[in-house]
Amino acid sequence: MSKTKKEIADILSQGPRIDLSNDFSRASGVALLLCGEGANLELLFIKRAQNPADRWSGQIAFPGGKRDEADVSLLAACMREVSEEIGLTLQPEWLIGSLDDIQARKRGLLLDFYIQPFVFHLLAKPELLLSHSEVDKVYWMPITELKDSRNATTYEIARDGVNVKLPAIRFPDETVLWGLSYMMLQNFFLKINR
Repeated sequence: MSKTKKEIADILSQGPRIDLSNDFSRASGVALLLCGEGANLELLFIKRAQNPADRWSGQIAFPGGKRDEADVSLLAACMREVSEEIGLTLQPEWLIGSLDDIQARKRGLLLDFYIQPFVFHLLAKPELLLSHSEVDKVYWMPITELKDSRNATTYEIARDGVNVKLPAIRFPDETVLWGLSYMMLQNFFLKINR
């Protein structure tokens, strides 16, 4: 894939988008933060800090989080959460589109809220200030590595007493991207490869 920022923005603006805003009262917004162009395009992921109160503790994810009553929109919630988690103040003009909304789930169990992935394009990799209570580390992953079949793997979970293997992507440090973030990434690939 060697698409420019403009080509990705044009693709994301076309066609219908799955919108779950009328189906759920609770929502989270996450940010797919792109940097670079064409074959040098990279995407930022976070590794969530270990926290027993976090249902996705320790997992690879996109920065973002739930909408609070004080947030004027889901986009505003996403931008606030990104600032809190990685110290990056997103600018509205960096937003280039959204992916399909996805109903949240945990180990196959559907939850009563949805997630909207917002896609931003940054001009350069920013200095980040991690909130270590929420984020353990960040990864800038080249799109070419994320799509490389040599990095494809599976992640095994126990569901109703049965071990289930889910599709996943292995990162260079052997950390594995799977679940909701994997599904959002696949939706991104599907849309931009039309």
